[in-house]
Amino acid sequence: MSPYMTSPTSTKPDHDLMTTGTAAVVGGGISGLSASVALRRAGWDVSVYERSKFKNEVGAGITVPPNAGLVLRHLGFDFEKARPVANETTRMSRCDAPPGEFYLSETYTRDDALRSGELNGNGLWNGNKGLDAERKARESRAFEGFGSCMFHRVDLHRGLRVLAEEANGESGNGKAVQMNLGVEVEKVDCEAGILTLADGQTVKVDLVVIADGAQSTLLQDFTGSSPQIHRTGRSIYRWLVSMSDVLADPLTAAHYLPTSPTGFISFSDPKKRILWVSYPCRGGTVLNNAVLHDTQPGEGTDSEAQSQWHASASKEAVLSQLENFDESRRRIVHMASEDGIKVHHLFKRPALESFVRGRAVVIGDAAHVMLPTHAAGGASAIESAAALEVLFRGVNGSDDELVKDRLRLFDQLRLPRCNLAMLVSNAGGPWTGDPEVEEEVRKFYHGPLPPVGTLPWMKEFREILFHHDAYKTAKQALTGRLWFPN
Repeated sequence: MSPYMTSPTSTKPDHDLMTTGTAAVVGGGISGLSASVALRRAGWDVSVYERSKFKNEVGAGITVPPNAGLVLRHLGFDFEKARPVANETTRMSRCDAPPGEFYLSETYTRDDALRSGELNGNGLWNGNKGLDAERKARESRAFEGFGSCMFHRVDLHRGLRVLAEEANGESGNGKAVQMNLGVEVEKVDCEAGILTLADGQTVKVDLVVIADGAQSTLLQDFTGSSPQIHRTGRSIYRWLVSMSDVLADPLTAAHYLPTSPTGFISFSDPKKRILWVSYPCRGGTVLNNAVLHDTQPGEGTDSEAQSQWHASASKEAVLSQLENFDESRRRIVHMASEDGIKVHHLFKRPALESFVRGRAVVIGDAAHVMLPTHAAGGASAIESAAALEVLFRGVNGSDDELVKDRLRLFDQLRLPRCNLAMLVSNAGGPWTGDPEVEEEVRKFYHGPLPPVGTLPWMKEFREILFHHDAYKTAKQALTGRLWFPN
């Protein structure tokens, strides 16, 4: 059996669909590229504006749960080339525990979340106790082959870029997405759909997708006020090492043998509030490492820090934080290249009251800044791309009323789920049922919440966050078969 996920058959777009509108996507990350591919498939003429030139792509892992895998499969993503590794288990041990001694261990099947219920797009729960066996089997087949999986972020990004730029290929119809790299958008007029570029040029389009990340420079134009983003006091060290090096050392290998099932292996130090999460990617050849810790003085302030992801950290700095970890774990830090460890700060921002304004929509980290507690940030953005494809297929971009009507539907579909994911992620750790957090959640979301004490990635959370078909719920919204609470 292949060590990585394989690609199910994609859903081909309608190649006879005429271009119906123009769209500008600001930001060429995973959120922006997913949206551009989706809108291309919907028949739109799409241009991406990205301030960087993709010369320093992020070297880190990213987890894609089943709800996002469903979308990637639909877009025609080449899983085989990207070589993600199946995520089938979560195991956690103390920082000084013997290898193989876990205080938490859970193995889950790829369609695990499908068995316990069906969560529709606006957070209403439809229990599946009455589902017949045929329907259960049909839904399981729909998710088969792309359960939760673990990518090298560069591989996921490159695969999406191929889908955006290929000429009339598997993913697109009409013109390929136009990629404008090294082009910064300084201002957006959301009502008129006008972008102002750094060189003074203006671009008018029928639809603007703001996807320029957590440090969005355009959110003030969108909301009319300064973004209230702030540091959490927590940061993440991250680095990649060769899995062959890990397995060649008997001390480090003991933590990762046997190599199946694959998934999260985490080490915790409760005294220093440290959580080290590791998992394989790129066909099992690379081990991704992320160490959540209290931000240290001067951390992330080198010359590259403004890029968020590329501030350097020394091995000595990491090891000083891991002082309570035994040598068999600390050796994995020594395996990193001299310049291979990076650090980035974690941020929070209050939930947005709406993701749409005029002819503009905001998605991804620009819309919902969330901690990596549930690995739900990227998945939420990919889901939003699916909703855009369904809602804007065949829509005449010059029809102002129709465009804004579809954006209102998008808001009704995406605001509950995205803000739920953000708020429970930012609550951190086990679900405490904090009345203040739940009150904020209930402003947007009216579906079930997990029992108090539920840990991230456990079944109760997976059922709520990852058991979702964004295509189906968007189609239901279009046909009036989805009820939205007031």
